[in-house]
Amino acid sequence: MRLSLFLILHLLASNLYALTEEKDKPQLSTVTDPIGMGDFAQVFLGLAFVVVAILAMAWLIKRTGFVNTRANGALKVVGGITLTQRERILLVQVGEKQLLLGVAPGRITTLHELEEKIETGTSSNADGESFAKKLNSYLRGSRS
Repeated sequence: MRLSLFLILHLLASNLYALTEEKDKPQLSTVTDPIGMGDFAQVFLGLAFVVVAILAMAWLIKRTGFVNTRANGALKVVGGITLTQRERILLVQVGEKQLLLGVAPGRITTLHELEEKIETGTSSNADGESFAKKLNSYLRGSRS
């Protein structure tokens, strides 16, 4: 009987001790939003910084002239015809010479070197009137 009384008292005491420990523990709050607006702002500012840095470097390289993208007027495309979706024929003027070039993906071939220069006018119409002038006259109603 003593043993059963001792076990009951021990069980009650341990339960009371456990209840007091639970009351003393701080309650954990539930996290509702693991990613906040501050995190989004930080990512956005980081990406904006990288884009600005790339643009600044491109401007600096172009400004200092490390990459020469100009032909200084010595090379000019005079005209061209598209043959297929990937192939073209170009008339290129290099200095005083004019070359007829075949252009395909991965290959440029000289088709012919012209003896006489082909002069190109600014207008493609026989009467010399540009498309913009014709359109303006049409829109104004003087269809002459």
